[in-house]
Amino acid sequence: MKKLYGLLIVCLTALTFTACDEDNDVVILEAPGNITVEAGYGEAIFTWSFPDDQNVEFVRVDYLDDDGIPQHQKFSEYNDAATISGLSERAYEFKVAASDKHGNLSEPTTLNVTPNKPPYMFVANTLAANPDFGSVIVTWENLTEKEVGVNIKYVDVDGLPQIFVANSSEVDGEAVLSGLSNEEQTFEVYVTSQNGIKSPSQFFELAPYSETKFDKSNWEIVDFSSQEAGGEGPVNGYATAAIDGDVNTFWHSAWSTGSPSYPHWITADMKEVKVVSRVVLFTRNNDSRGMTKFTIEGSLDNTTWEMIGEFDFDNTDFSGQSYRLSSNPEMRYIRMTAIEGPNNFTFLAELDVYGE
Repeated sequence: MKKLYGLLIVCLTALTFTACDEDNDVVILEAPGNITVEAGYGEAIFTWSFPDDQNVEFVRVDYLDDDGIPQHQKFSEYNDAATISGLSERAYEFKVAASDKHGNLSEPTTLNVTPNKPPYMFVANTLAANPDFGSVIVTWENLTEKEVGVNIKYVDVDGLPQIFVANSSEVDGEAVLSGLSNEEQTFEVYVTSQNGIKSPSQFFELAPYSETKFDKSNWEIVDFSSQEAGGEGPVNGYATAAIDGDVNTFWHSAWSTGSPSYPHWITADMKEVKVVSRVVLFTRNNDSRGMTKFTIEGSLDNTTWEMIGEFDFDNTDFSGQSYRLSSNPEMRYIRMTAIEGPNNFTFLAELDVYGE
């Protein structure tokens, strides 16, 4: 009797890792070969050689979740690489085995790995928020390039609570919140995974910059490439006409004493250092022969210049054309240089500057 009981135990143990064919003969399942595991961002990445055994239907990976509850995932013969996502940054033990259609398993292979920080937590650790003109800009870094949700809670200009969600996988992410009052408020920012897991919230006390149009009454033109002195009348043609506050007057590059080609520029002294948010340019009324491309430069001393940007200009648009200077440069001197156009000459009715 003892021999019979012992034989039964051996058979039951063997059946745990075997399958039966149609004739009820015991068949030992072939285990996956060449199994490897690599730590990903909040995931474990497996590779293996799928068994040649015809009885094997899939590869099964077993593990315990963060609550200690057993979990498993199945991968067919078409998967020679498999990823288990939604993992924390902790040590995991995985058991990898082949399985037949009856759920019988081969001898398992045990592997241990500690995944890297999950993408949503990685991004959460890089969050930053800064005020801008009329807005607040939230930025983050996502080297994992996995999609996450950046959630921002705030109050709009009407005092209503809002939630802005940016779903992004970009390495350098940015969200711009506009329609805000100029009063300081608390911005709550957190990141969610694709499964809705939420990072701890971060809080930023910020107030948008207040943008104003600068008064040009004491500005001075300190340099220009050329001007038409007299040929356009007592006001028009002169470089000073570009900052006189009147869109009906205009600066014109020289033409009566020769017509120099591009580039054409004017430099204005704003008399004090300012933070510049944007410029607005007006072309000469009802004349589409002017520039089509220009640059803006800034300087603190009229000696060392910083290139702020190059911009396209529509010479058929006679309303003011606005250009955001996203770096919010500090400058006392501003230079506008026309660099392209359909003719040798150019003109400009007005240069307005905004900021704080």
